[in-house]
Amino acid sequence: MKKKGLLILLVFIIRFAGAQNLNAYTDQVTKYFYIFDDGKMVEAEYLPVTQAAVGGNCVAYVDNSSNFKIYYDGNITTEADNAPDKFYVTDNLVVYDFNKRLSVFDRGRSTTLCYQHGIFSVGDSMVAFYDTISFSLKVYKDGEIKDMEGLYDKAPPKSLKTGDNITAYVNYNNLFKVYYNNRTYDLESSPPSKYLAGSNTVAYVDRASQTFKVFYHGNLLQLEAFPPSSFKVGDDLVAYVDNTGNFKVFYMGELNTVLTYEPQYYDAVDHVVIYGDVQNFNVFYAGKATKLESYKPDIYQLDFNSIAYIDRFNKIRLFSDGEVKDVSNSIVNTFQLTRNVLMYSTDLESMHFYCNGKNY
Repeated sequence: MKKKGLLILLVFIIRFAGAQNLNAYTDQVTKYFYIFDDGKMVEAEYLPVTQAAVGGNCVAYVDNSSNFKIYYDGNITTEADNAPDKFYVTDNLVVYDFNKRLSVFDRGRSTTLCYQHGIFSVGDSMVAFYDTISFSLKVYKDGEIKDMEGLYDKAPPKSLKTGDNITAYVNYNNLFKVYYNNRTYDLESSPPSKYLAGSNTVAYVDRASQTFKVFYHGNLLQLEAFPPSSFKVGDDLVAYVDNTGNFKVFYMGELNTVLTYEPQYYDAVDHVVIYGDVQNFNVFYAGKATKLESYKPDIYQLDFNSIAYIDRFNKIRLFSDGEVKDVSNSIVNTFQLTRNVLMYSTDLESMHFYCNGKNY
């Protein structure tokens, strides 16, 4: 695997701010709704819920009476006595929509973002939205609402994508911009052919020059002189196949040539990249490529910095924090990976949880 430095000096560590070990499920026998919270089982509801989603530090759900509730820090609060039109759960936020009124739940506090929203996009720590009453493009982050565009830029953006802590958008004048760390960056004078956002990262194909670029930690870099055949963005990384078929990963300011040929499949989610063919199941994590299996599992899931999959013996394995672990000796029926918490059921129909190296 070849590596190439890209003239960018960065010193930082991966942190999962505010993340807890959470998961949730409805018992198929009793119909109780349980929340797993770092080794503790919480009986949240005694009747089946109608909707539920697990985030990094909370669980949002609609109970049997259509109340919208959020579990956070060991407590359950009722946010509304009716179900929202939609709700979104990320690592740090719950964003919910009631008849165009957009609100956010952040660290135990709910805030109305606007009373009539247009286009909006949700990330782990950020919400970008167009307020159709004030005719302004705004962003919520760290408890504050700020304008993204200037005082006289009132028209809605043509497109909008938000990563964990960064937003890229094409404004009404077709200017391509990025909002990052309380600052708006003007990148291009025309819309990109394609763009994606992750944590601290926006990758795109410049429509005018057809070059492949990445905006990373406030720096704009050219990765390739020609458009890639495909690319995906995660947290501080971009995985792509270049125009000659090389498989590369840009990770923390360094470009790695992982393969000199195109993999049959690849994917990037948060901090992990998987890739391979029918005889190889590989992972790129923390700057290192590792072969997990000599075959491609039929079923696998990626989230946060983990990969869960069913092996050839119908048993479950977990790659997490750079290590592969056999989670259970029993045959597994179903499983769900949420962040770094693995929930799985066995032949006995019992539900189990695995996190921090322990089974619960």
